[in-house]
Amino acid sequence: MKRTFSLSTGTCLALLGACLITNPAGAQSVTFDFQDGTDQGFGTGFGNDASKAFPIVNIGGSFRMEVTLGGFQVAGREGGGGAFLAAMNAAAANPLLSTISYDWYINTALSVSSSNGPSYGTFLQLGTYINSGSGAYSQDFPGSGRDVELTAAQLASGSVFSGTVTETLTAKYGAINPGHLDQTFQRFGLIMNGTAGATPVVYFDNITITAIPEPSSLALLGLAVPAFWMMRRRKS
Repeated sequence: MKRTFSLSTGTCLALLGACLITNPAGAQSVTFDFQDGTDQGFGTGFGNDASKAFPIVNIGGSFRMEVTLGGFQVAGREGGGGAFLAAMNAAAANPLLSTISYDWYINTALSVSSSNGPSYGTFLQLGTYINSGSGAYSQDFPGSGRDVELTAAQLASGSVFSGTVTETLTAKYGAINPGHLDQTFQRFGLIMNGTAGATPVVYFDNITITAIPEPSSLALLGLAVPAFWMMRRRKS
């Protein structure tokens, strides 16, 4: 007589769940939080990482990178390897779900209370760009694509403005140029646009690229369901 082998529904589901947990479609992510007191490799817009050092300032218990308007692409982080390159390549490969996010902080009281403080001008806009080794370049300017825009009244108010920007690459840059895909070099950068001659200061924190890969767990589930059914069958 052949032995009968069967598993309960609960046991099968537990095994399936363990399978999914141990084989996640986990996101790749890289974050620049400046908590080590350095600018963590940010440099000029298209320069070498070490070509410029940005001040790191403690605001509300969190270290932030201080960036002053000067040009358009005011800061960039480049890389030809490691977690940064992997996250950028993976994000470009799935732009509909992958995101770029950052915290921003502006204290316009600095230009009101101090004669030596920065002048904020009549408008200020923030955005980002990506640039790859192939030469492909994308930015969330002009038009409504920019992340933040402050008016003359806001900049003269003496108030603090802050927030978090989180958008998918598609929302930021539209259709991704094929030249951004699977590169050996990638760059991410910050854009500031404002009144000529003004010197507004923005503090950036928690700059994060989160790449969501194709949902491999769904494919795994498709394989696991037939296995689950076979385990439930009794052999005679």
